[in-house]
Amino acid sequence: MKFLTLSLMLYLLLTSTSAGEADDECTYSLEQHPGTSINLDGRLDEEAWRQVPREDRFAFPWREELTPATSFRAFLTEHTLYFAFEAEDSQVTKGEGEGERAVERGDRVEIFFSLDAELERYFSVEIDPWSRILDYSASHYRQFDQDWDLPGLQAQAAIGPGGYTVEAAIPVSSLTGFGIEALRNGSHIIAGLFRAEFSPGADQQVLEKWISWCTPASETPDFHIPSAFGVFVVSGEQD
Repeated sequence: MKFLTLSLMLYLLLTSTSAGEADDECTYSLEQHPGTSINLDGRLDEEAWRQVPREDRFAFPWREELTPATSFRAFLTEHTLYFAFEAEDSQVTKGEGEGERAVERGDRVEIFFSLDAELERYFSVEIDPWSRILDYSASHYRQFDQDWDLPGLQAQAAIGPGGYTVEAAIPVSSLTGFGIEALRNGSHIIAGLFRAEFSPGADQQVLEKWISWCTPASETPDFHIPSAFGVFVVSGEQD
């Protein structure tokens, strides 16, 4: 298959440090843990979460200030991709309104998956601290299908005194149905990890800040460009 045949080439392309391409540190080891299951409650207290790599290299690409702590973890089972975010936030802000589009008006975490390095076909999952989900498919540049939904996607968030957590699950069948079929040891998946940090500003305005795992090659905030994406490297063998 085309994606499998080009996976190594795409990995090398995305981990280049030249202008317009992804940061060379933007790789995450996506471990396989067959037979493991998670109770989606936003608490992240299962042993499985302590066993997988924790990615905390998130930053404000467009601001010169201390970034609130953000971390990401994920793993694969035979049937499910589980992932979780932890977000330090002293003032969790809820997007006003009803429906999916309300999610983009407040605090949230985001994960993108692409089939190719040029983002000709990719999708986004955005989840806020109230477990609301905004999902859509897209193509470069910013051609969005807001009616698209990722089948079987589940998420649960929890707000605590220092911020919030998000715990989610995507069926492997939904990923392969979209076209992502490289889910075995050594394969690469093009992905982006992001966070929107909103807080009240002056005159009832909302201050919007953008946090990213990779450093996008853009002078203005933009996650929908190839350099905003990194690579998940699948590790371990399924039983």
